[in-house]
Amino acid sequence: MSEDYPNAIVLQLEEALMVQDEIEVVSYIKFYDRFLDTDMLQTSWPIVESCLSKHGVLCTLDLVKGNMKVFKTKGAEDEDIIFKAIDILQLLSRSVPARWAIRTLDCSWQHEIIKIGNQEGGICNIFGISKEQFLARRNLIVGVMKGLFELTGCGVFLKGNTIAVIGPLQGIKTITKIVEDCIAHNVPPAPRVRRIKKKTQLMKDARIKMTSEVMMSLEAFHV
Repeated sequence: MSEDYPNAIVLQLEEALMVQDEIEVVSYIKFYDRFLDTDMLQTSWPIVESCLSKHGVLCTLDLVKGNMKVFKTKGAEDEDIIFKAIDILQLLSRSVPARWAIRTLDCSWQHEIIKIGNQEGGICNIFGISKEQFLARRNLIVGVMKGLFELTGCGVFLKGNTIAVIGPLQGIKTITKIVEDCIAHNVPPAPRVRRIKKKTQLMKDARIKMTSEVMMSLEAFHV
């Protein structure tokens, strides 16, 4: 299965590289995935450069050698910014749009990469799911991606045998549970999404009704 859906991403960290006393650490991620839209990546790269530079991180894109690099400079105030930058590169390597990937720099936004295939730690590997079962259940996930976004506000990006999710932590947990149940236990995600959306709407309506009743009571009291 991994041969059909390669995620040939190699991550390497290099220690303490000094360049004119400006760059402290360099890390880079290589991509070889033939499904990666390099045109989209190249077009959106200025967004990544602009965003990271504000945090003291430089970055380069080399489509010939097939790698993206990020450099932490002395101007970086956040000690962990290099790891956040690496997370962005990992998301970009999975065809996550740049405007979504850079949101992970915001502490209120989290991200999760769910391994759904037969790779090490993947759901199919853990539960012994066959290739045919995987493909069928993966298609079920594709069919509810828009609904998952509407339900949770999270960006959901399926690529090969991984799903990248970006958004609030509670939304990520909800999506992870739905995906795991679908791939591992063949629980159809569409009915579940509809039930949760209906329950959420009922709770919202109840809050609106309660607020309205409180306001009416206050108005009556003042009269």
